[in-house]
Amino acid sequence: MIETLQKDLPLWQFENMSLQKGIIHFVSGRKGGFSKEELGELNLSFKVGDDPVWVLKNRNKLAEAFNISSENLIFPVQTHSNHVTIIEKEVDSNALENTDALITSQRGILISVMSADCVPVLLYDPVKKVVAAIHAGWRGTMAEIVKISVEKMQTEFGSVPKDIIASIGPSISEEVYEVGEEVIDAVLKVYGSKAGIISREQNGKGHCNLWEANRIQLIQSGVLLKNIEIAGVCTYRNADVFFSARKSGNKAGRFAAGIMLL
Repeated sequence: MIETLQKDLPLWQFENMSLQKGIIHFVSGRKGGFSKEELGELNLSFKVGDDPVWVLKNRNKLAEAFNISSENLIFPVQTHSNHVTIIEKEVDSNALENTDALITSQRGILISVMSADCVPVLLYDPVKKVVAAIHAGWRGTMAEIVKISVEKMQTEFGSVPKDIIASIGPSISEEVYEVGEEVIDAVLKVYGSKAGIISREQNGKGHCNLWEANRIQLIQSGVLLKNIEIAGVCTYRNADVFFSARKSGNKAGRFAAGIMLL
C-alpha cells in the first residue's frame, strides 16, 4: 500500500487501484481524528463506546478530505453476515441494516466498511463502472461474502470477473490469528484441508489465513490473479497504525476502507 496525506489526513491506497483514474479509494488508520485514548484518534464506529460527537467529527473530516458531503459517506450496519446491499441514488438507511458489503454504480457515493482485524476488500470494475466495499471477518469469509459480491456485480450490472480489480486490505495475519474448533471446522467445510488456510497446532488450536481464503474466493469467481492485491499488513502487529480488536482486548476503535466512482 501507499501512504498518502489527504488534506492532512493520513490515509493509505492500494497500488493497483491508485493507477485507476475513475475512482478514489482509501484505507484509514488510527491517526488524524478526535477520539481519545484506546479509541483514538480516527475511530469511525458509533458502536465501540466512543463519544458520538467525536465519531461524527471523524466521519465529517474523512468526508471533507474527499470534498464530499458526510451524507455521501456510507457505512453499512455490519453483523458478520454475507448480506450484500446495492446502493441506488437515494440511499435507504433501512437497507443498510444487517449488511456487510455494499455495491454501487452511482458516482459521488463513498461506500465504506469498517474493520479492526477483519478483512476489508474493495472491488472495481472499470468497464461497467461499478465498485464494491466488503467486510469479511471469519464468519463472512466462510459464508463466501466476496464470492457473493462478485456474483451480484455480474447479475445486477453485467460485470465480467476478469475485468474486476480487487484489493485485500489490512487485517489480522495467519501468524497471530489463533482460532479454535469452530473456525477450524468452518474452514474445512468450505475449503477442505489442502487449501492452505488452516495450519493446526499440537494444542488443538489452529492459525487461519483469511487473506488466502478471500484470494481463493476471488480466483474462483473468475477474477484474474494479476488483478488481486493483498496489502499484507497485519493489524495485530501494527496496532499502533490500525485498530486491532484482538490486540486491545476488543476495546479498539474501527478504521475503514472505502471506494467511490468519480
